[in-house]
Amino acid sequence: MGCMLRSDPMTLCGMYLQPEVAFEVLSQLGELGCVQFIDMYPDLQLFQRNYVLEVCRYSEMERRLQVIANEMRLNNIPMIEEQNVECSAQPLNEMVQFENMLERWEQDIQDMTANEVSLLKSYFELTEFHYVLTYIGPLLGDSEIRKETLLSSRKRDQQQQQAAAGDVVGGRLIVITGVVRRTKCFAFEMMLWRVSHGIVYYKQASDDKILIDPQTRQEIRKVAFLAICQGEALAVRVEKICTGFQVNTFPCPNTQQERQDLMEKLQIRISDLDEVLHKTKYLRCKTLRTVSRSFRLWLGQVKKSKAIYHTMNMMRKEKCLIGECWIPTCDVERVNDILTKCSDDLQSNVPSFTSKIETKQMPPTFHRTNKFTRGFQNLINAYGDSTYRELNPGLYTLVTFPFLFAIMFGDLGHGIILAGFGVWMWRNEKTFDKANSTNEIWNIFYGGRYVVLLMGLFSIFTGFCYNDIFSKAFLLSNSYWVNLKNVDELSREEYIDLDPSLETREPYIYGKDPIWALAKNKIMFENSFKMKSSIIIGIIHMMFGIVLSFFNYRYFKRTYSIVLQFFPELMFLTLLFFWLVVMIYMKWFLYGPKEPDQEKNTACAPQILLLFIDMVLMSETKPANEGCKEGYIFPSQRTFQMSLVFAALLCVPILLLGTPIYKIVTNKKKKVVAMAALLAYQRDSHPDPKILAGLEAEVEHFSESVGELMIHQGVHTIEFVLSTISHTASYLRLWALSLAHAQLSEMLWNMVLAKMALHERELIGAINIVIVFALWAAFTLSILVVMEGLSAFLHCLRLHWVEFMSKFYSGGGWPFRPYSFEVILLSEADKTEAGCKKATGMFQQQ
Repeated sequence: MGCMLRSDPMTLCGMYLQPEVAFEVLSQLGELGCVQFIDMYPDLQLFQRNYVLEVCRYSEMERRLQVIANEMRLNNIPMIEEQNVECSAQPLNEMVQFENMLERWEQDIQDMTANEVSLLKSYFELTEFHYVLTYIGPLLGDSEIRKETLLSSRKRDQQQQQAAAGDVVGGRLIVITGVVRRTKCFAFEMMLWRVSHGIVYYKQASDDKILIDPQTRQEIRKVAFLAICQGEALAVRVEKICTGFQVNTFPCPNTQQERQDLMEKLQIRISDLDEVLHKTKYLRCKTLRTVSRSFRLWLGQVKKSKAIYHTMNMMRKEKCLIGECWIPTCDVERVNDILTKCSDDLQSNVPSFTSKIETKQMPPTFHRTNKFTRGFQNLINAYGDSTYRELNPGLYTLVTFPFLFAIMFGDLGHGIILAGFGVWMWRNEKTFDKANSTNEIWNIFYGGRYVVLLMGLFSIFTGFCYNDIFSKAFLLSNSYWVNLKNVDELSREEYIDLDPSLETREPYIYGKDPIWALAKNKIMFENSFKMKSSIIIGIIHMMFGIVLSFFNYRYFKRTYSIVLQFFPELMFLTLLFFWLVVMIYMKWFLYGPKEPDQEKNTACAPQILLLFIDMVLMSETKPANEGCKEGYIFPSQRTFQMSLVFAALLCVPILLLGTPIYKIVTNKKKKVVAMAALLAYQRDSHPDPKILAGLEAEVEHFSESVGELMIHQGVHTIEFVLSTISHTASYLRLWALSLAHAQLSEMLWNMVLAKMALHERELIGAINIVIVFALWAAFTLSILVVMEGLSAFLHCLRLHWVEFMSKFYSGGGWPFRPYSFEVILLSEADKTEAGCKKATGMFQQQ
């Protein structure tokens, strides 16, 4: 069986299926999910393939099911999961009855929906009209709107002439009533005043009305208004403004009695419509609930059946269906068993079978993962799919990724929060799996739930190492430091100095001594410790990546790369930067404050950074202080370091020239052999085009020019030499982010919780601490856990992608995407309607 160390071995097979068993075979292969079919006709469109009508009919069924699903979501009707019901694919001849039934379901639901929309539209208009009359009635009172004009006939003619000239004075009164959206009422009123020059009487209701839009089913707020204008010309302008603002206007009855009678009639009609709508919605929801009981079963059958015909379209149809596919080598036997079983069950005269195809093309990359390792593997695949059978970084990322994250995020309290979130997602897996959420952000978090869990657990471990829980230290045993001053001396000084050369206890049992949390020079100590730790971890991590390249070279039988690339790279990194790690440990173990020898005292301890710089520059290092005799850790260190630098420099020409010279010599010999094989095959009377193309590609591969080889290797060498410096410095982000996280946590505690709540000594402090604690907790979760956690996650991702994986990982493969019903059921519907319409038109013409 395959594992995460390398991708699974793959086999290219030819598959021969008899037409009578093809559907059943592909149905079982889809359930198995371990076969990736190759399209035999990549240039053909859908309407040109053999099973286009079957695909199009299933696409239409899927479209109808999606329409019904939209109606169910609109009415908040859940899709019921039927227990112990197998969702199996069915051929088209067995789905005719279902297809007709589905067509009737869709038509009935669409008719009921259209009827409901029509009723809702009438209900919407009647409700608006009743709301307008309810508001206008008290305004008009018992006044009567008459049609007689206010002017004489002569003045009427003058008024018409003035109206034609643009003057709106004179004419009879015209009443306009209606409703306008709440968001547009102010702009609507201002427009009326500007157009009429302020001679329109406008009044709107103080309370708006919440209505349901019949099309979108969303709530909208509208306000009733009354506008009285004088003259036909001005009334026309007001109506145009109403049209522009999409205002619904209603006729206003002339007398109070007519308005009262109309309101009563509207109330009766609204009550009748309300009852009809209730019954219509009940019948519609009852129908949708009936469909919901089998909806997932139907959708699964349609998707699976359509996928089978899509796969059959990828095969060549002759006397049987002939296709090519990639199969993991360990699954070939299972596939053959399915083909044999289906042929026996359906009593096929000719058996279906697979045959291995020899090929030189690179197979797809397939890593077998489970729900725990899938999240880590996705982090690697986001950078690029590994080349076939090369070492998979995902295996090592299981440990290194949460560990490097925890170094930057090390806080016991924050780690518990992060681990708790991961445990919550882990314990509710079944619930979240059934939910099938479409929220992308949530799906990313849930897909990486085990990554989050391990990051939290490792953060708890580093929190113990840093002795840090919400920026506060905790005491597990007696401190290393001993206070030797009395009470009088302590009362005279704000700070005291603890001399490590005097009396001390045993070292602190685990992690950082808690006394450093009270020290004035705490930052200096943490800077030194975390910076050196980051360099040690970074160099070891990069060396581990170079060591992994050895196993890649050995597996692919590139012995020349082991000699000309692996050893020079490992020696260059070891002789320079691993020596820096050795000097750090030598300084820690050889120098101490209680050493009797003055030269081994911490006052004479050399600066590691100065030693390394002088080593590269080949200059002499001066003693740390005036009273010290030597500036080196041991005698003859300068000579030893110069030899290390010379040895490291000798690795550079080997890296630069070794591989190109070897390839130039070997390519000449291999090109002669390949040319001879090509010429011999060209003399064949019936050459195979595929074999001929392969031989020509082989000759071209060995014809690579000297310039290309030198440029490629030169770029690689320069990149490696420079990256050893830049990548080592890049690991200092472990120190920087860890220090920033600790300081930000301490500042949040001191400036929010301690300063605003913990200093209170009165009764109000009990209330104040609850409020301030909620504020502190909100800042802690949002800033320190979420934002700082995301920042540490991204920096950790970069350290793996660039600094670690660049040492051995090429990432030049392509993913294995098997024909799997599990993936198909989770994917969205294929948009094949255009091809289906074209195919339907062609068949209708025929």
